[in-house]
Amino acid sequence: MKEAPLSRWPGMAGAALALAAMAYAHVAAADTVNPASGLISDYALVGTSAWALVGGTIMLAMGSLWTAFGLTRVDPARSAAARVMLLAAALGLLLTAGFPTDSAPDVVSIGGEIHRWSAAVVFTALPCAGWMLGRRSGDRALSAVSALSVVFLAAFLAAHPGSLTADLIDGSDYYGLIERLLVLTEIVLIFLAARGVGGWKRASVVPAPRGADDRKRENAGPLTHRSPGADRLGAHATVPAQPSADDVRRPRESVGLHST
Repeated sequence: MKEAPLSRWPGMAGAALALAAMAYAHVAAADTVNPASGLISDYALVGTSAWALVGGTIMLAMGSLWTAFGLTRVDPARSAAARVMLLAAALGLLLTAGFPTDSAPDVVSIGGEIHRWSAAVVFTALPCAGWMLGRRSGDRALSAVSALSVVFLAAFLAAHPGSLTADLIDGSDYYGLIERLLVLTEIVLIFLAARGVGGWKRASVVPAPRGADDRKRENAGPLTHRSPGADRLGAHATVPAQPSADDVRRPRESVGLHST
């Protein structure tokens, strides 16, 4: 019985629902959180947008998990590293949803520390997974989005308050906007990865290519098949003669390619 192809829609739907939930959170808390200087995690501290942010984060984790599950079906051998990155990102997303951040500007609780380091895992694991999957599948869009997320991650770290370059570039004025661009690219990354995995075929064992000697022996047929040592013996070889009908052994004779 032929196995049904893997559906790509659960992973793509998880990313799409996450994007919709993030957009709703921005609208619901527009008067409370500044999108330029406030972090996305701050929406979890506002009653009107907390449920949307937590729900969208869980949906994004489900999309990442579905993509990792799809890789175990279509290419379990060569996708191990990408699956580890996707699973790490999914775990990080679930932890950020379960442990909200502390109020700005400082992180003072254990839950806030868990949230911060879990977000760091998400921001680094997803670009790595996307880059590996893009190279494996030849998906240029996925590779480009992965590279773009790395650029936004570097800009976010440079502009984040407390970094060595934040004061030099006035990063506190717009680092929240950079984080939103980073999260947007990683949502798109999961969407493209889930779409690509759903379109891949199950990896099969490819037989090793035949050599020239194998093709020659196959084309020669059974009547002209020569033993592997025939080339070393040359045109003539001395072989023992078989006994005749009167059971008398004949002397050894030279048998070669030109003998009659």
